[in-house]
Amino acid sequence: MNSAFSSAWFKVPFVAGLLMLALWAFLTALHDAHDIGYALAEAKGQAVLEQLRTEHANAEAARALQVAADAKAAANALREQTQRADQAAARLADQQRQYRQNTDRLTGEIARVNDLYRAALNAPPEPLPPCVFTRGFVRVWDEATGAAMPAHSGGAAATSADAGAADQLDAGIGRADLLRHHIRYAEQCRTTAAQLDALIDVLEDH
Repeated sequence: MNSAFSSAWFKVPFVAGLLMLALWAFLTALHDAHDIGYALAEAKGQAVLEQLRTEHANAEAARALQVAADAKAAANALREQTQRADQAAARLADQQRQYRQNTDRLTGEIARVNDLYRAALNAPPEPLPPCVFTRGFVRVWDEATGAAMPAHSGGAAATSADAGAADQLDAGIGRADLLRHHIRYAEQCRTTAAQLDALIDVLEDH
């Protein structure tokens, strides 16, 4: 009886020790599992964060490259447009020189074509007869070119006897003056037309 009791008493601490050992092993495993899980989660989080950083850096690099490409394209377009404008300006300047040379040449011929005339090809040259231009002629001429404002609103004819008489007076200009004015005015018209054509060419190329 005592021997059986002693054997049972000996087994109780042993079993308790085994239970404590098992509990300690379980808690240790649980703690290790927690540490492992935390480490895995942290590593995964770091990997995701690093991936986001990489994607962000790649996106920023792509945007920077696009901005640089756009800037380069804009610079090239501006350079090409500037070159076209310079070329148009050079052509225009050349045309203006030609127009001025033509004006100088024609101006030099004014005296020659206003001194003598022939009634026929085989007739002898004779002095040109007088040519009178009235003040009214000059007024109408200037109003047509915009060099003077209309004397009468609405295009109504002059009704004043004084105004009509003044229009019939000699303006004091001759054929040479009229031709000289026409040559210079023609140069201005051709220059303006050339400037407009050059501007249209630049805008159309753009």
